[in-house]
Amino acid sequence: MVAGLLSITIPGGAVHAAPESESLASVVKAIKKQFAKKSSVRFSVKQRGGPPATWDIKASGAYRFRASGVYAADTTTISQEAEGTGRSRDISIGRKFYSQSYVRAKDGKYVWKSPSTVGKWTYAQNLAGVIWGEDLINGINPGFLKLGASHHAISTDGGTFEGVKTTLHSGTVMVPELGERQAGMTFGTEREDGFWSGPITWKLWVGPDNLPRRFHAIIRFTRAGEGDPETMTMNIIYRGWGTPVRITAPPKHALSDDW
Repeated sequence: MVAGLLSITIPGGAVHAAPESESLASVVKAIKKQFAKKSSVRFSVKQRGGPPATWDIKASGAYRFRASGVYAADTTTISQEAEGTGRSRDISIGRKFYSQSYVRAKDGKYVWKSPSTVGKWTYAQNLAGVIWGEDLINGINPGFLKLGASHHAISTDGGTFEGVKTTLHSGTVMVPELGERQAGMTFGTEREDGFWSGPITWKLWVGPDNLPRRFHAIIRFTRAGEGDPETMTMNIIYRGWGTPVRITAPPKHALSDDW
């Protein structure tokens, strides 16, 4: 992850209006083509800060696609929490969801486990919070990219990232609702029942094929009438577009009803 971040160079070229080959519309088209091909991509995430309930995390895994978007995901997350280090692995395939997680103190003792037996998996189905959707703040989400395009996104030379020449798209959008669920951080274009709102300042580096290589966002969560905003920084790296990825369910004997 760190090596990937250090390998990017951004020259001081002038910002320009994006021609069609560099526009966010072309990026959305390239991503949807990967969806239609039932392709895949690997990713790594580094996330810091945010509302009080959010911890600093590092995550990595893979997505598999179908025409509507992400169909399956396998994600391992490491979080630094008050009681110790948390580790979780979540697998979603369609509407089926499998998970195992724990928090371990510095002395090696488990503070919390789900399921209570290490190595077992919980199972659930039709959990809305784990399903990929158009409301996720993510560089491969067409819904977020369309929102960015509608708020005066700009493009410039992005330098090279991991040996690939890139175009940098960037902008800021103010959204009336911000939130979080198992699948990721979310935005809403209308105020509903959420507590948080605020601006999202984002950058997206794409390769010559218009496929995302890196996404960076600074999200400021403001709660109406309450103090200073909480700031979250999110960085996502995408690698191996189209490389075969196998995401499978845990064996039945490893499943547990114990949450």
